[in-house]
Amino acid sequence: MALVDYSSSGDEADDVHTVSRSTALKRPREDSDNNDDNDNNDNNKHNKPSSDLPPLPSKFYDLYASTTRVGTRDDPSLHGGRKRVTPHIEGNWPTHLYIEWYPLTIEHESLTSLISTLKGAIPSEGSKIQSLLTSDLGAPLPLHVSLSRPIGFATEQRHRFVASLERTIRSARIRPFDITFSRLDWVPNFEGTRWFLVLRLNVPDSNGLNRLLHACNKVVQEHGQPPLYTKTIEKNPQPMESFKNASKVSRPFGSDVEGNSMQDVSDDVSDAFHISIAWTLEPPSLDLLKATESTAKDQFQDVKKMLVKVEEVKAKVGNVVTNICLQNKVLEGKGLFGL
Repeated sequence: MALVDYSSSGDEADDVHTVSRSTALKRPREDSDNNDDNDNNDNNKHNKPSSDLPPLPSKFYDLYASTTRVGTRDDPSLHGGRKRVTPHIEGNWPTHLYIEWYPLTIEHESLTSLISTLKGAIPSEGSKIQSLLTSDLGAPLPLHVSLSRPIGFATEQRHRFVASLERTIRSARIRPFDITFSRLDWVPNFEGTRWFLVLRLNVPDSNGLNRLLHACNKVVQEHGQPPLYTKTIEKNPQPMESFKNASKVSRPFGSDVEGNSMQDVSDDVSDAFHISIAWTLEPPSLDLLKATESTAKDQFQDVKKMLVKVEEVKAKVGNVVTNICLQNKVLEGKGLFGL
């Protein structure tokens, strides 16, 4: 009796694999053909940028916190007429403490429109107003709330200063908070060499800004540097000549014509906090102040809706930025029996 020639199990497995491979090769082609119409229908969706992408972490922007150095000496012509406030000293590390804010696209557009309207209202002065919202290449720039003056430390001091600042802010037990804007204003710097168009801030919950400033000023003074926004008692204060016809321009807190002041780091200086959005080298005229007030009436409602979430303080020493996070899980001080 003749034997039946059955295929072996190995050959059967090979056939199965062959079929699977051929099917696998065919399916993508069939799927791609079937999905052509769907792809065409979804083109509009894919062409639009996704709004679900998470924001970049703040540390990413710290990598680009410094601009390119264009000279080794203080030359105002290289910086739009600006003069260096603190003279450069070899071996010193320029330092700044601040809260950083990156406006959303719609917020950036609203602020840009506000500045453009103001510049167009008084063309003779408006042409001299420089925006702080974008770089020379048109890229959006971060804005900030200052928590220190421009200060500086020697190489051997800088690490101790930052470590002390981190300890002090953490021990202050300040929770993250939100800040909003109250009005538009013009303020000069301490030296009176530049005037800034600023957004004044409302007092946040838990008095977070004053508490942060108090902590920063404490550490700054312990390291021999002047504090920021301390109220002063001046001897025979005289109005600045350029402000005689522009009484609504605010003077900077801590400014003292004769250089003598009584300083207290625990002062309430809520009226001093601001975010600068533009600057000019000349004091604003009465016409520009009136135009600023008029522009604010028409366009500041959108600004009042903006919200800045404060979750960290930045300490920039030289080109190095240290992020000091506020504590989310902090128990506020309570009275007897936890009430």
